[in-house]
Order: sequence, then structure tokens, then C-alpha cells
Amino acid sequence: MKLLHYDSSLLIPYIGKKINAPLRKKDDARIRERAEKFIEACQAPIKISVATFAEILRHFDGQNVAMEELRETVPNAPLQLTQRNAHRWARLQNRSRRVMGDNDAWNAALAIDDNAALVGCDHAFENRPDLDYIDFTKSKFP
Repeated sequence: MKLLHYDSSLLIPYIGKKINAPLRKKDDARIRERAEKFIEACQAPIKISVATFAEILRHFDGQNVAMEELRETVPNAPLQLTQRNAHRWARLQNRSRRVMGDNDAWNAALAIDDNAALVGCDHAFENRPDLDYIDFTKSKFP
């Protein structure tokens, strides 16, 4: 079974549903349902980057209940960044006409270097060289 790296675009809706956080946008409820179904059906090993960890901390303002849910979902979080990842990050940013956000590029670099698929729902990851990307809102469950 292929290793998966979860992006915050998957984990934030999932954790939001689990802790019953207020909805922010109209389609949040639908995305939360898809995120929950995807994660709960997933049997693959999973990891997250320190960038994803930071985005979750920021989104939930460090709420203990959200951090507990994250630890239950991804007990080995987060991965640390390495020089190899930094080189991959730079190549990703330099090889495309569409520059990614820094955290997105870190997540992509880590997934590529780990030979993992990156799971999220962010168009920034689509059609990136060497990146195996799964949009959980469009995919069948793992």
C-alpha cells in the first residue's frame, strides 16, 4: 500500500468535523463529509509535514481538542524538513510557470522525496512534475 502525505486541505475539514468547529464557507459541510469518509476508509500509512502541522495549529489557534484529534489521526506527525527536501522545493518552484505557495511546495517536495502520494483538495498540486496527487473530493476512497 502506497504511503500517503496528508495536506492541510484534507486535515482541516476533517478535524473541523470531528471537533464540531463552526463552518466558514458554504461548501465546508460537503468537504468535511468527504474528508471524513476518505480518512476513515484509508488504511495506508500516512505522514504530514511540519508545514501542514503549522497550518493546522494556525487554523485552530492551537486548540487542545484539535491537536488531540490530529495526534490520533497522524500519531507520528510531523516530518522535519531536510536539505534534500529544500533542493526538491527549489526545483519545484523553478520548473513551473505556476509558482506554488511555500507550504504547498514543501508538502509536494516531501511527498516526492518520500515516494508518497499527496492527498488534499488544492489546485496548486495538479499537474506538477513527479508529484502523485490525489484530490480527495474527486477520488474513490482508498
